[in-house]
Amino acid sequence: MQKMRRLMLVGIAAVIGLAPVAAGAVTLTHTPAGAPLCLSANAPTPCNGGVASIDHYDFNFDISGAVGADQIITDALLTLNLFDDQGKPDGSEKLTLHLDGDLVPTPGDVQNDLGLTLDLSLLNDNHLYVSLGVDGTSGDYYFGWATLDLTLQDRPDPGDINPGPITTA
Repeated sequence: MQKMRRLMLVGIAAVIGLAPVAAGAVTLTHTPAGAPLCLSANAPTPCNGGVASIDHYDFNFDISGAVGADQIITDALLTLNLFDDQGKPDGSEKLTLHLDGDLVPTPGDVQNDLGLTLDLSLLNDNHLYVSLGVDGTSGDYYFGWATLDLTLQDRPDPGDINPGPITTA
């Protein structure tokens, strides 16, 4: 639980279009094969339109190749493309989201894209593991893609840090 609180630096924002565009920005994208995927509490019951469903989907972002040895991540935004299947009223489409194994509270029903600001400094292995599912016994939704937008900054040169005057006793 403590790790999850630290992982969610700012919290949940249901606003899209916040991707960093300044120099030092990197965007990693994950699009599952066969996208969009239908996630359903009643898998393998088909979603609207007869699309086959699954009960959960797991993937990860490998940030090791995106961040140079002389850079640090100053901001990270995970965006999930989520939308309802617009089928018959089958219950509440509530998302379950785990980041690096910790359950992340998410707001309300899956009706639009979800953006989460994260603190990735706590990753041990340069991978952000994501697991999506459906909360409850009914409901289904689509997952189209995910992006991880990283804002990078050059790591300060240790030689540039002035420790101040040195005094002797």
